[in-house]
Amino acid sequence: MPHRRKLLRQRNVIASCFLCFALALLQGCADVRPLPSTVPIGSAANPPAGFFVPAGIFNKLASDPKQASTPVTTEATTTVVTILGVSTTPFVPEVLLYASPTTHAYFSAGGLDAKDNIRVWEVFLRKYKIPFRIVASVEQLEKMLPGVLLLPSSVALSEREKQAVIGFRAKGGGVLASWLTGVRNESGEWRGFDFMEMALDAKVVGNTEADEEDNFMMTHGDSPVTHHLPAGLRIWLERAKEWYPLRLVGRHPAAQVMDWSRTFVSGKPTTTIVFDERRQSSGNPSRSVVLGYPERLWLSADPKLLEAIAHNALMWLLRQPDAYISAWPYPYASAFVLAVDAAEIIDDNDLNFAKLVENAGGRATYYVLSGNAAKSAEVIKKIQARGHEIGYLGDRFDGFKDQSSGVQAKRLDTMRKVMQDSGVNIATDAGFHAPMESYDKTTEKLLKERAFGHYVAFMDATDARLPFFAPIEAGAVKPASAMVVLPRTQNGPEDSMEEGDPEIGLKTFLNEFELAEQMGGLSVVRIPNQTLLTKAQSAEIFRHLKARRERMWLATAGQVADWWRERERVSARLESGAVAPQLTVTIKGATLMPQAATVWVNLPESASSLRLVARGSYGTAPKIVRVDAWRAAVVLEGLAPGEYHWDLYFDRPTTSATQ
Repeated sequence: MPHRRKLLRQRNVIASCFLCFALALLQGCADVRPLPSTVPIGSAANPPAGFFVPAGIFNKLASDPKQASTPVTTEATTTVVTILGVSTTPFVPEVLLYASPTTHAYFSAGGLDAKDNIRVWEVFLRKYKIPFRIVASVEQLEKMLPGVLLLPSSVALSEREKQAVIGFRAKGGGVLASWLTGVRNESGEWRGFDFMEMALDAKVVGNTEADEEDNFMMTHGDSPVTHHLPAGLRIWLERAKEWYPLRLVGRHPAAQVMDWSRTFVSGKPTTTIVFDERRQSSGNPSRSVVLGYPERLWLSADPKLLEAIAHNALMWLLRQPDAYISAWPYPYASAFVLAVDAAEIIDDNDLNFAKLVENAGGRATYYVLSGNAAKSAEVIKKIQARGHEIGYLGDRFDGFKDQSSGVQAKRLDTMRKVMQDSGVNIATDAGFHAPMESYDKTTEKLLKERAFGHYVAFMDATDARLPFFAPIEAGAVKPASAMVVLPRTQNGPEDSMEEGDPEIGLKTFLNEFELAEQMGGLSVVRIPNQTLLTKAQSAEIFRHLKARRERMWLATAGQVADWWRERERVSARLESGAVAPQLTVTIKGATLMPQAATVWVNLPESASSLRLVARGSYGTAPKIVRVDAWRAAVVLEGLAPGEYHWDLYFDRPTTSATQ
């Protein structure tokens, strides 16, 4: 009974720490102070060349084309844990911070202090009141009940330590490993990456040493282990000699390491965070998360961002439920906007292109030069009648940037009047896409004053791949019709194909498109009217779009902007309760939401199911659908504005359902 009470106290502490962290981060009042200066980087921050990874290792991997694409398998691990024959063991919600004596000795030999890595995690765990203990010997580790094992840059491990990690997973423990793990033995000899693949479900296929521009990590949005950060968020990582982030292959990616503009290079792996859960042959489920960067880079990066990743990952490993509003309406996990820049007169060829978009299941937004509106009016009306959206590209194909406020204002007003005089019926809050994306703060201010609904911005407008609201003056109340900014964060197909081999350019575009979809963000893809794409190239692009329409929202820019304003009406919080976790959802406003928002809930175990029981007089619980093995979606469809309370129950899966 005392042991049970202790576990309950730990669960409450963890639940409370999660709630405080989530509310603080989401409400913008998190304690985001840098890690204290008492956490040193070390007297010799950069070790000798080849100290961690021998020279030429990644060249050898790169010479094998299978390395970058072969998925991680778990057969070898299953064989190992079968031999161990560990019986099912109760899970303890506690973090075990392993201070490997082998790693400590190896770091010391290079003039480094492995305790620096331990201190970083100690500060973090204490800051967020996550229960933990330091384990300083393999003998201790072998005796520990399964919880979450934290391996901070444990570069060198003895064979006994490796077996202890494997045994810990076999008992049902989870593992969070950062950077290189077990690549050297107790004598400091190189042992390669087999242990990381076998025991941690992460295949190492390279690092960023040869790629000087790949200094940014981009997180996946709404991921089980990175959901507190928006989709595609750029996180700068210091380029420190020998401490280069890893390129990984795993069953489930959560972040990529790329250059600032997220340039895709064929054949170059970009994943740097992977996660997975598998059921051991002992019957125990075990989760793993591998962070491809060392603590050395954490100390120089934005602390609140890497703390968010660490917190999400640990809560997932500790099997704590979590709840957050999805970026997109049900049933979508990402969004795609086709922005047609109509700098030329719109004719029947554009009408044919519009039909291709419709066949893929979506509608496009045509940004039209008002100077061509009169000559294009007949076809524009036909396109509008088919459900496509019309916006403004400007009065003429000339940029707005650096022009005076008076000149820009006159151009915008003339643009609207000429469009109206042409007979085109355009929405009063229609969007704007500046010619050549040449705009500035003056343009933005004038667009807000004139109540434009949205404008398309270049990728430097935000570090994320999601819409955002145009800034408002300090102290001002955000209006319900606030202007939304839609960042264009990837090249269009013609941009990718204008230099070099068109076939390679098209493949690059499609790969970038797929990666953006994985991140769960917004893809605004620019394409000119009177496109130079061949019929075969267009067919290939729309085939990819059509294949994804069940999970990717093929929307107009105005629809996305409207949704982003509607989404602001919904909030959710998860609190610990005496009987079960309690989910509270608040929907503001006076009308039903035109599209269903969803609350995604992290499940304690793969393939488990979620049940909601309404509290008090809150009526029938909403529909629940499965997102994937780790998450369920609470669909807020048809709910009137108000506050709703539900108790959450999780039904464990059968063994056969998770094998």
